Amino acid sequence: MNNSTPPSRSLLLTMLIFILLATTSCKIATVRTLAEDKEAKAGFNPTKYVDGIWGSQIIPTFKEQAIEVNDLLAQIKANQNRAIQEHGHRTGTGAYSFMTYGEAKVLAYAVDLRVGTLSLDFAPFDGQPDAVMLVGPLIPRRNDAVRDAVGFIKFNDFVNQTEFAEVSNAIKEHILTDVAAAVDPATITGKTINFYGAFTLDDPSKIEIVPVTIQIQE
Repeated sequence: MNNSTPPSRSLLLTMLIFILLATTSCKIATVRTLAEDKEAKAGFNPTKYVDGIWGSQIIPTFKEQAIEVNDLLAQIKANQNRAIQEHGHRTGTGAYSFMTYGEAKVLAYAVDLRVGTLSLDFAPFDGQPDAVMLVGPLIPRRNDAVRDAVGFIKFNDFVNQTEFAEVSNAIKEHILTDVAAAVDPATITGKTINFYGAFTLDDPSKIEIVPVTIQIQE
């Protein structure tokens, strides 16, 4: 015969409160590998971030969404607001940026304060400059065309403005190292190129394209 007395309601309630307090006071630890812990302590690495998305996101986005340059400029001239709505991206309240591609003949190479530019005549060629392409050795810090044009690199995805700016700088460094390096200033004039790139619509009469691919025709 079992003479044990079941616990009272007040005792059960006390035990439940104790369990709840113990549970809520516990902190859930984040488990990281040694490599992940080292990376977290090192902080944001813009070069690693850009290297990680260049081939998997940036280039595919250009290949899928860029508009042929003559077509895009014609759309901007005909109805700038509509072109912006259909093809433009920006961050904050700045000017809109666009992804484009095309074929062009290089009329000249020039450099001013280490900002090197190619004067481009878009196909069909008429011998007149239509735009310039920035090929280094420097791309101006003010130019964030590639970062902004792709549309998926958002300010809110980063801790602060500094990280967001560092992404643009890392993109430009990648371009100078891996894209514009194909351009030889001594021999590029007169060559025909195929390109993908971006520009910011500050002034429709002064288009500055930042390339993400350059193919020099033989």
